[in-house]
Amino acid sequence: MDAKSQWLSTVLIAVCLGCCGGWLAALQQLQQPLERLNLVTPVFVFDRAKLIQSIPPNASQEQMAKIVDDWQGQAKKLSDAGYLVIDSTAVVAAPSDLYIQAQGR
Repeated sequence: MDAKSQWLSTVLIAVCLGCCGGWLAALQQLQQPLERLNLVTPVFVFDRAKLIQSIPPNASQEQMAKIVDDWQGQAKKLSDAGYLVIDSTAVVAAPSDLYIQAQGR
């Protein structure tokens, strides 16, 4: 085997071992945070007051029922996906990104 091919094979082996070692180190470092994240239940806040304010004043009963049903459907989907959905009257303070936003119509 000539010197060039020996050098190339040494570099290739070093790169492969470095990649494997980096992957194992990252996996080990992320294991505990990921386990802790699995113990946390994600929360969304359902703001009924904002929902009622978003209904146009000239909306028919059918339109109002559809808007409320859409929001309840969103809450049900989130609940089925493992999220805790609470009413905003039970919230003292929360970041704005936890609130369920109305979808544009």
